[in-house]
Amino acid sequence: MIWQIIKKQGLLFWRNPQQLLLFLALPIILIAILGAALGSDFQNESSPIKMKVALLEHGEEQKEIEQFLADLHEKLPTEAVVAIENTIDTMAPIRSLRSVLESEEVSNFLEVNHFGSSEKEEIKDDDSYTAIIEVPESFSYDVLESIVLEKTEPPTLLVTYNEEQQVRTSIISNFLTQFQEQLTKGSFLGKNGIDLYTIEIQPIKGQVISINEKNPVSASSYYTIGMTVMNVLFLAGAIAYYAFHEKELNVFNRIILANVSRWVYFMGILTAGTIFAFIQTMIIFTFSWLVYGISFPNIVDFLIVTFSFSLSVGGLAVLLSALSYRLNSETITNFFMNIIATLLAVLGGSFYPIGDFSPLIQTIGNMTPNGAGLTAYLTLLRGDGIAGITDNLMFLVMFSLLTVIVAAICFPKRGVAA
Repeated sequence: MIWQIIKKQGLLFWRNPQQLLLFLALPIILIAILGAALGSDFQNESSPIKMKVALLEHGEEQKEIEQFLADLHEKLPTEAVVAIENTIDTMAPIRSLRSVLESEEVSNFLEVNHFGSSEKEEIKDDDSYTAIIEVPESFSYDVLESIVLEKTEPPTLLVTYNEEQQVRTSIISNFLTQFQEQLTKGSFLGKNGIDLYTIEIQPIKGQVISINEKNPVSASSYYTIGMTVMNVLFLAGAIAYYAFHEKELNVFNRIILANVSRWVYFMGILTAGTIFAFIQTMIIFTFSWLVYGISFPNIVDFLIVTFSFSLSVGGLAVLLSALSYRLNSETITNFFMNIIATLLAVLGGSFYPIGDFSPLIQTIGNMTPNGAGLTAYLTLLRGDGIAGITDNLMFLVMFSLLTVIVAAICFPKRGVAA
């Protein structure tokens, strides 16, 4: 009997081609429009991360190196000094910093300009610079002395950040922290006779939604997921609408009179909502795979997320149906379709990743079925496995269970007029 109810729901959709086209064509159209219109907010081609850094040197590193080597002859044996001279180029801090800042990979997003100490005030007045790195006089001499002679207080660079460019300044800060760690590591390796370090830099790509993502997520990928999880919510409302319409036509009463348990009808709606949500999701993702080349690293994990999200939509469908039956009105379904679904889409990040602006908003968004589904899909797309989305999957399952319990309480009982 449950299969007959599922088949009946499917035929209702099939006989309404306009609504069927709306469920499938609308998200595809929105994916194309939003991906093209807002892609510049995410993709490197239109809006790359660009930063300018001013490097102010109060001294000349080459002269300081020469002076250090000259002084070193008075403190160490000639053989030791000769060994140091052979590796001095790799030990020079500013030379190493320049080689990294001006490397081909970094130059794609970072512009470095060199200035003298007399131009400091002029640079400070230029808001286009993300940071000003000042190299104190005798800095290289002191660094070499700290490395070779193990001085206890190494010198420091003076860095002035532009507070109006918070995201860029955080990138520069992390960049310099990484450089300092590599410099310290190199000093340690050199003292212990291990091969000298090589400074490695991981390029920061502008074509990602968040700078800490493992794999880049394009605008088309983001909006494929966002529009899918949003439009599937409307499917739950449509199933609830058909269910209430059947009540108006006394279909539900005839089912009860046929001595069919109301729980069979209840489970039929739940199963139909889950199955059709799964099918709708798969069709949209298949289209995006064929047209945009969007694919998930692990198909099994993808199917698990899709089933969990579809189950939450099925629970939502049966809840709306039960409330409509209990209130004997389709007002709750209309309110959900017109107001609540849109609000959930905004909070869940379907239109834009608003959760990036506030951890609180991110938490609230993940407490919606579409938001949890969106986060889970994006996490998989970035390369993480099922372990990284356990919380989202648990929420979707718990949400489904909660909606089913509430619907069971609200669903009219045999012999009780709704």
